[in-house]
Amino acid sequence: MVKLERTSGILVHISSLPGPNGIGDIGEEAYKFVDFLHECNQQTWQILPLTASEKPSPYSGTSAFAGNPLLISLEKLVDDGLLVQSDIESSRPKFGEYIEFRKVFQWKYTVLHHAYHNYKNVHPQKFQTELEMFAKKEDYWLDDYTLYMAIKAEQNNKSWSKWPKELKNRDKQVLENKRQEHADVIREHTFLQYIFFRQWNQLKQYANENGIIILGDMPVYVDYDSADVWANQSLFQLDEKTSLPKAVSGAPPDSFSETGQLWNNPLYDWTGNLRKTNFNWWIKRLKKCLETVDVVRIDHFRGLEAYWAIPIGADGKPLSPTKGEWVKACGDEFLTAATKALGENLPIIAEDLGHLTEEVFELRDKFGLVGMRVLHFAFTHLPDNMYLPHNYIPNCIAYTGTHDNNTTIAWFRHNASAKEKKMLIDYLQKEGDLERQINWDLMRLVLASVANTAVLLFQDVLDLEEGCQMNDPAFTPDFEDNWRWRFQWKQIKQETKYKLRSLTYIYGRYLPKEASDRPDTEVGVDEKTNSVQQPKSY
Repeated sequence: MVKLERTSGILVHISSLPGPNGIGDIGEEAYKFVDFLHECNQQTWQILPLTASEKPSPYSGTSAFAGNPLLISLEKLVDDGLLVQSDIESSRPKFGEYIEFRKVFQWKYTVLHHAYHNYKNVHPQKFQTELEMFAKKEDYWLDDYTLYMAIKAEQNNKSWSKWPKELKNRDKQVLENKRQEHADVIREHTFLQYIFFRQWNQLKQYANENGIIILGDMPVYVDYDSADVWANQSLFQLDEKTSLPKAVSGAPPDSFSETGQLWNNPLYDWTGNLRKTNFNWWIKRLKKCLETVDVVRIDHFRGLEAYWAIPIGADGKPLSPTKGEWVKACGDEFLTAATKALGENLPIIAEDLGHLTEEVFELRDKFGLVGMRVLHFAFTHLPDNMYLPHNYIPNCIAYTGTHDNNTTIAWFRHNASAKEKKMLIDYLQKEGDLERQINWDLMRLVLASVANTAVLLFQDVLDLEEGCQMNDPAFTPDFEDNWRWRFQWKQIKQETKYKLRSLTYIYGRYLPKEASDRPDTEVGVDEKTNSVQQPKSY
């Protein structure tokens, strides 16, 4: 069983960091954020998936293995001699407060292409040697990914199901010809992956050296139009003639959506070729993820036990999510194979939210995986709701909300029912205007709980209200208002830092070795007035 220490941390994605280039990245601002976490005695930084994507959602991707080049720091490329500052500033558009994905995508890839051009011309031996070592080590996924990206560009970005038959079906000789024809494009994508993981590993090392672990995220599903499905068609439920999905992923109606959710990912052939290959692709994917982060949360863990299969209609389009059905997966066999291959006590967090059954809990507990508790779900009924703090167990991670939840203030104002508000007020045993401090009330509940790890939504720490939700699952994954939020350093006040440090100390989530490092939370005596001084109360 994975046992977490009693700590706390912050949930905020890399893309939400400040910076001048339209999207957060793994450069100077990320190091500054690590310093902020360290200053406030936080020991976990939870992020969203880092995978390469041509869409706003980090849960959509062109590869389950590749890193997202949009998160590369351009300023670090200046430090490496691959760009000069004018390469960035002379062409940079004017960006708004939130992420404008298409504008960022078009501009940043143009600058990254220029960095690759400089790399070819300068050709520093240091990078050449490191790049060749990287390409050799990562060849098991990198070859398919870079070739897929090169052919996709050649085919005007069409889905691989619409490519010529010999490309769609991966004729060996034709693919070899394409490798030679597009050798330079393939090298460029290899270069970008090398740069991404080089920068990321440096940041992760800095975080670890400052006592902070990175809690990553891995969606259960992958995109149909991805290198993963194109290169491993036999592992998915695809029609043999058309190569299109026989059914797709989603979720039944729940608290997020009355009509269910259509995710539209292809479904795994769990009982067929995945099982026959002893889940080799999945194990490689999990291994790569655990090389990239310290602990990984498997998003929609429920899908490893059973998945919601939405049929395809006669017109070739998915039916309504309400027409889906639960189909058993092979999570037990997969996790057994994974523990044999990667070792016992895998550092995995199970996102055990949504429509759950005893079988899901049994699968989680059999392999000693850590579950989640989300406070926004706690006040629908009392007193046996598993999301209420008095029902937590130590081996879990407690949240105010996740990236799919509204900020706590906005949730209390707009999303919580009158019944939930009444239950919350009764639970807190407080009177008066709760709205202004409700975020800190809820953060205090998770920090005080027995959950070994408490993770706070950064929007709650910053006292943010409406318009700051990272993702609203009621909309399609690439809804234009999703995945856009970014914070600014001016939103972090000294009082906020003090509160965070104090509550972390009070509830035993950080115990400094030296008394002088303790926040001013204990009762003391003012030497000038000789009066008793009470600590501040939040």
